[in-house]
Amino acid sequence: MSETRLEKYKKYRQSINEFKSINNEPEFVKERNNSIVSDKMNTTSTLPLEEVLGKIDNEEIEPAPKRVLTRKLLIIMGVCLAGLVLIAGIIIFACYAFGGK
Repeated sequence: MSETRLEKYKKYRQSINEFKSINNEPEFVKERNNSIVSDKMNTTSTLPLEEVLGKIDNEEIEPAPKRVLTRKLLIIMGVCLAGLVLIAGIIIFACYAFGGK
């Protein structure tokens, strides 16, 4: 009878653990010792809650800066305005030319 998926992967995990435990070469032992977390290495960079809340309360809300008209923005606005004037001119011409009575 075939094995179930759970049995198959249970055997697979056991074989991996056996392989890891057999691997006692000097470079792997050194790497394992370097990866152990000690009190000296176990530091966090979290700030105290009071300090964070104090900074939030002390910040003044600055008004949003006014929009600056740049050359690119002026060119885009000019092209749009010219397009609208051209379309309006075509519509007015069409009304007079094709039966504006």
